[in-house]
Amino acid sequence: MQTSKQQLIALLKRTGSVTVEEAAGALSVASMTARQHLVGLERDGVVRAEKERVSKGRPHYLYTLTPKGDEMFPQRYDLFAQLLLDEVGLLHTNDIEHLSSDQKRSLLIKRTVDRLAERFSFPVEGRSLDQRVAAVTDVLHLIGGFAEWCECVDGYEIRDYNCVFARLVPEQVSGCEWHTRLLAQLLKWPVRHELSRSGRSQHCRYVISPDAGPLTGEELLLNA
Repeated sequence: MQTSKQQLIALLKRTGSVTVEEAAGALSVASMTARQHLVGLERDGVVRAEKERVSKGRPHYLYTLTPKGDEMFPQRYDLFAQLLLDEVGLLHTNDIEHLSSDQKRSLLIKRTVDRLAERFSFPVEGRSLDQRVAAVTDVLHLIGGFAEWCECVDGYEIRDYNCVFARLVPEQVSGCEWHTRLLAQLLKWPVRHELSRSGRSQHCRYVISPDAGPLTGEELLLNA
């Protein structure tokens, strides 16, 4: 069971920032208690407070995670570094001939994603779609994500608030293509990517619709 401070840190990761009142509501505690927890985390260097101006009344403070707070979530650089090095060693000259720097990077990430799908694959036969979604969410945790899944109007959705692929590509490039690719290969099911807002931050939402039906062997080959 998570402590109140651990719940606060997870809340900040999901929402990007919170006020004392928002934290109190999410944790179902008094505002004074939430404030004490936040001040303690600020003293530990895990969160920072920034004054938010409001039109009336006293200014509010927004609390966000510091780099130290972000480091409390898994960072599986060791896993990705090993896989990337393996793929570099397997490259042939004709694989990258005439490719730009960005294209070379994309090729390496694609091959790394496919290697991840092989390493963390699990049997899907006989599993319901919600069981597959739960299993793939566990995989995301193993490779350094902070993921949660739930039912939604369209079927099921997965949100990953600590996307490992975003850290592999330049800031101006999205890692969502690779995330979607990995999920589809593990689930053996089509995955749709959407952007969604949670609190004051924007997150990726991966939707798995029961109506889509499982991917056939030919579709999996095309996805690969």
